[in-house]
Amino acid sequence: MVLSEPLNAPYARLGAIDAPTDTVNALAFSVDGRLLASAGDDRRVRVYDMDRGFSTFWEHEGSCVFTAVAWRDSVLFVGNMDGEIITFHPTKKWIYRRKSEVLYKTNTPIECLEFDKHGNRLLVCSGADVLLFKNSSRKWHYQDHLPRPGPFGETENYSRPPILATGAYFLGDDDCLLAYLHDGFWKFKFDAWENCRSWGPEEKIAAMAKSPDSTAVVTTNISNGLSWFRSTPENVKKMGTSVDVQPRLQNIPLPVLFINKGQATIMGTTKGYVAIFEAKRGKRIQALKHGEDEIWVTALAYVELAGRRRMIASGEGNCGQRTRIVIWTQDEANGPSKHQKISKFWGVLTRFIKFTTAVGHMVLILMGVIFALSWLFSAQWRERESANFLQYFGRSFIPPPTTPPVVPSATPTGQSPSLTKLKELLISLEDLLVRVGLSIGIQTN
Repeated sequence: MVLSEPLNAPYARLGAIDAPTDTVNALAFSVDGRLLASAGDDRRVRVYDMDRGFSTFWEHEGSCVFTAVAWRDSVLFVGNMDGEIITFHPTKKWIYRRKSEVLYKTNTPIECLEFDKHGNRLLVCSGADVLLFKNSSRKWHYQDHLPRPGPFGETENYSRPPILATGAYFLGDDDCLLAYLHDGFWKFKFDAWENCRSWGPEEKIAAMAKSPDSTAVVTTNISNGLSWFRSTPENVKKMGTSVDVQPRLQNIPLPVLFINKGQATIMGTTKGYVAIFEAKRGKRIQALKHGEDEIWVTALAYVELAGRRRMIASGEGNCGQRTRIVIWTQDEANGPSKHQKISKFWGVLTRFIKFTTAVGHMVLILMGVIFALSWLFSAQWRERESANFLQYFGRSFIPPPTTPPVVPSATPTGQSPSLTKLKELLISLEDLLVRVGLSIGIQTN
């Protein structure tokens, strides 16, 4: 399939990270693409170094599940199931990097974290609320929670479903776009501090992504794939649906992101792959095989670097102790980039060190076994050799009174020579231990 620019090169697998031990809930690349942060059900936040074979650069273990991550320069913002928003400093010196601060605590889990283009405002989805934070004098402050959406009307059973915010994006300096699971889209004006416009839902909105120029919106709709919308100052109009149906009764909220300067989108699936769609027509153009067919892809991250190099990270769930993160890359047509060559070198070096360590460990064990066997089945340790051994390790002890050597008895009828030698060796070993004990006692006195 020939794709139009900038999708003329397909994404290829770069490597995998096996550090997570449970479902990966969120992923985020740093701005320079050197670091990748992950949060998951194993109650750990980890940061991986993309230039050193995806090795673990930093990690923190918490008391509950972590649900969201986002970078703001070198500061890592993390949300958890207890409703805490915590800041970390993984790139600082080893003393300061352990410092963390609970920025705010809500009563419901943190769903997502989204900064504006200047990095001075932060929207946080937490249960029914969308919280606003501002950065002033290098300190983040909680401002307020945005008004909750009003009802679109009575449902069929005359009961209103619970409000759940599933996405929030800044459209500019004055407004933002909010998405709710059952309550559709809402535009919010900061100067008037009110929801100025709303659009009723046609399906449940599980996750939302906005194009870089804010003219397009895409959502995952729980059951049958992606829904495409055109965003204008007047409305949000649905353009179509890209069908990628989930198996019945799963209804997993799957992640979605715009990539390649808004020319394409990526979506997680419950079928073990990441789907890439063309943004203009909503046509699927590539499937990145993440794992087995039954694996859920529960987290996505994307970064675009100088030199037109792009990377995708996909994290999985429902795999127990086999969870992993897969890295995908799209490079220039001129061959692998310097970044990719360095990453590959560190990956090979890491595998070589692990292999060498394992082989060395096995060699040491084998040498120990050979020495033990040769010592066990060798000729009887003579008294003279034992005395030399004791004299070498304790030159200052006073020799105890000599005792007559133990005369080995004749080999009983029916016993093998090897068994007789073993008994003689044990008797000699007992005599040796007695001598060592006496010498230690004399030195102590």
